[in-house]
Amino acid sequence: MRPTKIPVVLQIGLALLAVLLTGGCARAQSSLAGIYTCARAEVAGRMQRCAAPSFELKSDGSYQMLAERGTYEVIAGRWLVLSASKNHGKARLDGGKEIVFEFTSHGRKNKIVYRRKFQRAPGAVAI
Repeated sequence: MRPTKIPVVLQIGLALLAVLLTGGCARAQSSLAGIYTCARAEVAGRMQRCAAPSFELKSDGSYQMLAERGTYEVIAGRWLVLSASKNHGKARLDGGKEIVFEFTSHGRKNKIVYRRKFQRAPGAVAI
C-alpha cells in the first residue's frame, strides 16, 4: 500500500490549527498594560503586610519594577513571564485585573497578588 500524500494546503492548515490550539506564540498583550500594585502578600500561609514594589507592564512588551527592566510574555493566555525576574518566575493571570506570583523562598511558599491600578485614559476629565 502506497502512503497517501497530503496536499500542501492541508498541511499548512493543520500546522495553523496546532498553533491555535496550543495557545499560539508567546507575546505581550496591550490589554495588560498598566501599573500593578501589591494587593495581598502571603508567606508560609500567613497574610503579611504588602511591601512588594509596584511594577508597570507597558504595551510595547516591556516592564519595569524599581530598577529592574525587561520584557514580558503571555503564554497560553494565562501565564505571565518576566524576562529579567529571577525571584518570581512565572505568574498566573486571574481575569484581567490580578497577577498572582507563587514561589518558594527560604523553604517557604509565598504568594503575592498584584492588582492593576485604575488609570484614566489620556485626556479624560474627572467629573
